Formats: sequence, structure tokens, C-alpha cells
Amino acid sequence: MYGSSCQGCHGIDAAPNGSKAVTLLLRLCTLALAIASAVVMATASGCTIYGVDGAAATVTYKDYPPFVYLVGCNITATILEVAAVYLQLGKSDDEEEAPVLPRVVLVVLDVAVQVLLYSATGAVFAAVTAYGAQISACAGAAGHFCAQVHKAKLICFGACFSAALAAIAKDVQLPFSVWPIASG
Repeated sequence: MYGSSCQGCHGIDAAPNGSKAVTLLLRLCTLALAIASAVVMATASGCTIYGVDGAAATVTYKDYPPFVYLVGCNITATILEVAAVYLQLGKSDDEEEAPVLPRVVLVVLDVAVQVLLYSATGAVFAAVTAYGAQISACAGAAGHFCAQVHKAKLICFGACFSAALAAIAKDVQLPFSVWPIASG
């Protein structure tokens, strides 16, 4: 009675398309989380560590190749996700008459985004483990380098989770409609 399904209303029998809306929402979440992770890591302010001999060393994210890799992969994943959102919004509702190439490109973009995000997240988790003592030395220093590294790592993990859910949601038929249905 009060459901969002519009089957039979106005003489139109349209299939529910809730998965398109959920997929779009998850793509936008992936996009936002990936760029947020890159920005948090890129703005990780340097800290100065003093060695036993009194030598000072300034540490930034650029001193750790996995952190630079995370920034590059997340920016690339964001660009690819923007293209995927564009293709999804431009895609026809009629699957049989829709061109095949955009659907194939969309799948390739989904896979590429997941590969970039998963590899960057894995690299950062490994780097935090391998360089833990060096990163933790900055924990008490001004600039919060250690905290920003951990935030970027967790935000990137959230982007991975969102990308995985988007890939799953696009293939699941959800029983509600969100897009306005054109009256024919």
C-alpha cells in the first residue's frame, strides 16, 4: 500500500531498480573515501625525530613508498570511480537494447578500482607493521603524523569495503524503486 514499488501504477509495469540506487550510493561512498584517504595521507605533516646522536630527521609520507603508493592509487581509483558513476548514470534501463561496450567498461572499471584500493590498503597495512617503530616515534610529536597515517589506512579500508559492496549490489535485484519512472 505505502511501498515504493510502482508496479501497475499509471499503467506502467516497471521492474524495481533499487540496486541501481544502492550501487550509485556505494560508488559515491567509495569515491569520497578514496579521495579522503589520499588527502589525509598527503597532508600528513612531517615530524622531526632526534636520533641518539642528536641528529634531526624530518619524516613525511614521501619517505615511505607504500604511503606514496596509497596516495597515487587512491587518486587513480577516484578518477576511475568518477568514470564509473558517469557510465552508470548514462546507462539505459533496458538491458537488452543497451550497448554492450559501456557495460564491459563498467566491469573493467569496477575491477580496476578494487585492485588499486586493495593493493594500496595492503601496502599501507604492511608498511605500518614494518615501519611501526619509526612511525610510532612521531606519535607524540607535533603534526600528528602517526595518527594521520592510521586514519588514512582505515579510511582506505572503508573505501575497499564500499567498492566491494558496490560490485555486489549491482548484480543483486533489490525489491524497491528509487528513480522516477517516466510515464509513457
